Amino acid sequence: MSHNLIEGIQLPDPSLAQRKVPWGTRFHFTGQIVLGDGPGRVVRTESHTEFTCCLCLASRPETAKIHEQVAFEWHDADGVVRTHYIDFLVEQTDGQRVAYTVRPEARVSERFLDEVRQVARQIRASGFANDLRLLTDKDFDQTERFNAKLLHSVRQPDPEADAAARKIVGDLRGIAPLARLADEIALEARGFRALVRLIRSGHLRLVNHERIRPAAQVFKGGLV
Repeated sequence: MSHNLIEGIQLPDPSLAQRKVPWGTRFHFTGQIVLGDGPGRVVRTESHTEFTCCLCLASRPETAKIHEQVAFEWHDADGVVRTHYIDFLVEQTDGQRVAYTVRPEARVSERFLDEVRQVARQIRASGFANDLRLLTDKDFDQTERFNAKLLHSVRQPDPEADAAARKIVGDLRGIAPLARLADEIALEARGFRALVRLIRSGHLRLVNHERIRPAAQVFKGGLV
């Protein structure tokens, strides 16, 4: 797909949402995220919970692509055909398609859960996706949220720093703190950000479930 050019800058592809997501409202958060490498694609969100869930889903190594507000027709107990808009449809690296509906835990009622169960059964039976899962604001801890934001913030490449980081990590044996690797790169903050990009791509992995910081221990996760 071609991209619009403004003074040499490639703009991201537009959102593929199948229903209109409001740009703004006085009553709750709305926003958008650019996902993917290069110019990327705009993903619209209409709550802060959706925004957080999107960042966390995007940061997971099994996530290949994310589509938002995907329409799925289902029928209720009375046989009435309705449209459920899936908040996020994730294409995974293993080929599975997992649909997610997002709602703050405080607004999850038995009636809503019953509807989600009905839609989930029909999604699986139709082959539209492998599963439909409910995500709430309680599904991601503070560490995962912090790391997801950091991983997203470094998505733009830095060719010099990235090449230096790949060379250092290519020689890595065992585990090492990010601070030591950044010192070996010798590009200060640029080197640290390049290492975070290697975590983002799966070439480096954290030893423990912890915030990505200079003291965090990492090991080589794949060919660099």
